[in-house]
Amino acid sequence: MRLVLTSLLLLVIGASIQADAQPLGRQTQTSSSCQVSNIKKGVSGKQCDVPIPRTCKVAINAATRMHWTDIEKSPGIACRFDDQLTDWKTRITGACGTCQGRQCNAKFTVYFDCPQPDGASKAP
Repeated sequence: MRLVLTSLLLLVIGASIQADAQPLGRQTQTSSSCQVSNIKKGVSGKQCDVPIPRTCKVAINAATRMHWTDIEKSPGIACRFDDQLTDWKTRITGACGTCQGRQCNAKFTVYFDCPQPDGASKAP
């Protein structure tokens, strides 16, 4: 009996965790990105602005409760979204530190939630 109750409890906990991590609906989700490429060793201060689609707002990751973003980068460089230049509504800026490798690259992606235009059909 104890094993059955434990299994049931784990099943309920697992289901609630999965529900928190649900992605946004495909009809309202989009992403935008910018890249800094071919950064030579020793060069720093490279940045780019992620375009913000009209009528969209930055999506919030349900699991982390933070802006839904991704940074892909090569080894040998540290990159982040610049807190001083980014307000998440009108400007989103990705910035990288000094390239320690032979050559470095980075891609900043932001996911957005965009309202459907009036009259748009909804998926069944």
